[in-house]
Amino acid sequence: MSSKKFSLDSKPVHIILIVLCVVLTFALYMQRRTRNNYKEAAKLPFYNIQPAEVADGTYRGKVYTSFLHVQLDVTVMSGKLTQIEVVENEGLGGKQITPLLDQMLAQNNSVVAALKGDELASIVFIACVDDALFNGLPEERQSQLKKTDDE
Repeated sequence: MSSKKFSLDSKPVHIILIVLCVVLTFALYMQRRTRNNYKEAAKLPFYNIQPAEVADGTYRGKVYTSFLHVQLDVTVMSGKLTQIEVVENEGLGGKQITPLLDQMLAQNNSVVAALKGDELASIVFIACVDDALFNGLPEERQSQLKKTDDE
């Protein structure tokens, strides 16, 4: 019966340790990046504007973050969200965002539950629809909301 001794000086052990270090470094990097993305998303302005406050028309919302660029055309008719068209959707996440937009239309509200597994993109899209609705408000109401946001 032959017995081999485990040695830290062997080549396979060195390779395994190097691979382990690379994997751990990558995992820590991804965790930090995700945390920073959530911090950035938390700083996006949210006004929770109701479509009934917005004049009829189509308004463009834009939200650019370090991880996702989104532009949407939001149409409001008779105080209701009638269409949300994706103009730009570039970056990480947000590729399967249609259910979120459908939910906004069904609930006639920009603030809806985020999609499970795509929470960051959901936050950006919600902020983008809110930005579009903000653009449809009278200037006086926009000034009030900006003043409140600055405080």
